[in-house]
Amino acid sequence: MEIDLEAVRRVFCDVLDGRMTREAADRWAYGVVQQSEAGSLTFSPVNAKDRIWEGVVYLYGIDTMEAPGQYLHTEEDIRSAMAAKLGS
Repeated sequence: MEIDLEAVRRVFCDVLDGRMTREAADRWAYGVVQQSEAGSLTFSPVNAKDRIWEGVVYLYGIDTMEAPGQYLHTEEDIRSAMAAKLGS
């Protein structure tokens, strides 16, 4: 499986725009982590590997609840994380 910055950015944007649930984003990121653990994940471009991976790791847990009905990460947190990890 190949992953790039735009694929990760798309998941962030889909969550923020309501096109993807946080739970679906978490499951997507889990699949990427599984591919990495199996040794079948490649990054494109290779020099963006750290940024791509940081975005995936953030998404893997984006559905964490702070309290019933209240997510740990606010929409503003998600926007900030996307900018910090993936760039503008």
